[in-house]
Amino acid sequence: MPISDPITSYSVSVVRSNLHEITRQARLQLESGGSATVSFVATLPAEFVRFTNAGTSLFMTNDQFEDVHALLRGDEPAFFTALDLFGLRVGSVHSRLADAGATRSEDAGGSNSLEALIDHARRIGSDRA
Repeated sequence: MPISDPITSYSVSVVRSNLHEITRQARLQLESGGSATVSFVATLPAEFVRFTNAGTSLFMTNDQFEDVHALLRGDEPAFFTALDLFGLRVGSVHSRLADAGATRSEDAGGSNSLEALIDHARRIGSDRA
Protein backbone atom coordinates (compact mmCIF):
# COMPACT_ATOMS: atom_id res chain seq x y z
CA MET A 1 0.00 0.00 0.00
CA PRO A 2 1.53 3.33 -1.02
CA ILE A 3 1.56 5.70 1.94
CA SER A 4 2.41 9.33 1.22
CA ASP A 5 4.48 8.17 -1.79
CA PRO A 6 5.86 11.14 -3.76
CA ILE A 7 4.55 11.41 -7.34
CA THR A 8 7.52 11.72 -9.70
CA SER A 9 5.59 12.06 -12.98
CA TYR A 10 2.05 11.89 -14.28
CA SER A 11 -0.06 11.98 -17.41
CA VAL A 12 -3.72 12.92 -17.75
CA SER A 13 -6.30 11.77 -20.30
CA VAL A 14 -9.85 12.79 -21.10
CA VAL A 15 -11.74 9.68 -22.21
CA ARG A 16 -15.07 8.82 -23.83
CA SER A 17 -15.83 5.16 -24.42
CA ASN A 18 -18.75 2.77 -24.46
CA LEU A 19 -16.54 0.18 -22.71
CA HIS A 20 -16.50 1.89 -19.30
CA GLU A 21 -17.74 4.94 -17.40
CA ILE A 22 -14.32 6.56 -16.95
CA THR A 23 -14.29 10.17 -18.22
CA ARG A 24 -10.81 11.24 -17.09
CA GLN A 25 -7.75 9.36 -15.90
CA ALA A 26 -4.46 10.29 -14.24
CA ARG A 27 -1.57 7.83 -14.44
CA LEU A 28 1.00 8.35 -11.71
CA GLN A 29 4.59 7.17 -11.34
CA LEU A 30 5.65 7.00 -7.71
CA GLU A 31 9.04 7.49 -6.11
CA SER A 32 8.89 3.96 -4.68
CA GLY A 33 8.93 2.60 -8.25
CA GLY A 34 5.23 1.75 -8.14
CA SER A 35 2.45 3.19 -10.24
CA ALA A 36 -1.12 4.25 -9.66
CA THR A 37 -4.09 5.08 -11.82
CA VAL A 38 -6.76 7.51 -10.68
CA SER A 39 -9.95 7.09 -12.73
CA PHE A 40 -12.81 9.56 -12.54
CA VAL A 41 -16.38 8.26 -12.84
CA ALA A 42 -19.91 9.49 -12.20
CA THR A 43 -20.64 6.84 -9.54
CA LEU A 44 -18.01 5.24 -7.33
CA PRO A 45 -17.75 1.45 -7.40
CA ALA A 46 -17.97 -0.31 -4.04
CA GLU A 47 -14.27 -1.20 -4.26
CA PHE A 48 -12.92 2.23 -5.15
CA VAL A 49 -9.37 1.30 -4.07
CA ARG A 50 -7.83 -1.77 -5.71
CA PHE A 51 -4.37 -3.26 -5.38
CA THR A 52 -2.92 -5.44 -8.14
CA ASN A 53 0.51 -6.64 -9.23
CA ALA A 54 0.50 -3.85 -11.82
CA GLY A 55 -0.10 -1.09 -9.24
CA THR A 56 -2.89 0.69 -7.43
CA SER A 57 -6.19 1.76 -8.94
CA LEU A 58 -8.22 4.50 -7.28
CA PHE A 59 -11.64 5.65 -8.44
CA MET A 60 -12.88 9.15 -7.64
CA THR A 61 -15.97 11.05 -8.74
CA ASN A 62 -15.86 13.32 -11.80
CA ASP A 63 -16.15 16.46 -9.67
CA GLN A 64 -12.84 15.65 -7.94
CA PHE A 65 -10.80 15.79 -11.16
CA GLU A 66 -10.07 19.54 -11.06
CA ASP A 67 -8.81 19.32 -7.46
CA VAL A 68 -6.51 16.38 -8.26
CA HIS A 69 -5.25 18.00 -11.46
CA ALA A 70 -4.51 21.27 -9.59
CA LEU A 71 -2.45 19.35 -7.00
CA LEU A 72 -0.50 17.57 -9.74
CA ARG A 73 0.21 20.81 -11.64
CA GLY A 74 1.06 22.83 -8.52
CA ASP A 75 4.45 24.06 -7.40
CA GLU A 76 4.43 21.92 -4.25
CA PRO A 77 5.24 18.19 -4.40
CA ALA A 78 2.22 15.89 -4.68
CA PHE A 79 1.86 12.52 -2.96
CA PHE A 80 -0.30 9.42 -3.37
CA THR A 81 -1.79 7.36 -0.56
CA ALA A 82 -4.00 4.28 -0.81
CA LEU A 83 -4.99 2.23 2.23
CA ASP A 84 -7.21 -0.74 2.89
CA LEU A 85 -7.10 -1.44 6.61
CA PHE A 86 -9.53 -4.18 7.57
CA GLY A 87 -12.11 -2.86 5.11
CA LEU A 88 -11.53 0.84 5.80
CA ARG A 89 -10.48 2.21 2.42
CA VAL A 90 -8.82 5.56 1.74
CA GLY A 91 -7.36 6.90 -1.48
CA SER A 92 -5.81 10.33 -1.85
CA VAL A 93 -3.70 12.59 -4.03
CA HIS A 94 -2.44 15.20 -1.61
CA SER A 95 0.20 17.75 -0.67
CA ARG A 96 2.78 17.07 2.05
CA LEU A 97 1.21 15.79 5.25
CA ALA A 98 2.36 16.80 8.69
CA ASP A 99 5.33 14.76 9.92
CA ALA A 100 4.23 11.51 11.51
CA GLY A 101 4.15 11.82 15.26
CA ALA A 102 4.30 15.62 15.27
CA THR A 103 1.94 17.49 17.57
CA ARG A 104 -1.15 18.59 15.67
CA SER A 105 -4.08 20.75 16.58
CA GLU A 106 -7.47 19.05 16.55
CA ASP A 107 -8.46 21.06 13.46
CA ALA A 108 -5.39 20.07 11.47
CA GLY A 109 -5.23 16.37 12.30
CA GLY A 110 -8.11 15.01 14.29
CA SER A 111 -8.57 11.29 14.85
CA ASN A 112 -10.60 11.05 11.61
CA SER A 113 -8.03 12.83 9.44
CA LEU A 114 -5.96 11.31 6.65
CA GLU A 115 -2.87 12.02 8.74
CA ALA A 116 -4.26 9.96 11.64
CA LEU A 117 -5.04 7.04 9.32
CA ILE A 118 -1.54 7.13 7.84
CA ASP A 119 0.00 7.24 11.32
CA HIS A 120 -2.11 4.22 12.26
CA ALA A 121 -1.09 2.32 9.10
CA ARG A 122 2.58 3.04 9.78
CA ARG A 123 2.27 1.78 13.37
CA ILE A 124 0.59 -1.43 12.17
CA GLY A 125 3.33 -1.91 9.56
CA SER A 126 6.13 -1.35 12.08
CA ASP A 127 4.50 -3.77 14.53
CA ARG A 128 4.62 -6.50 11.86
CA ALA A 129 8.22 -5.83 10.79
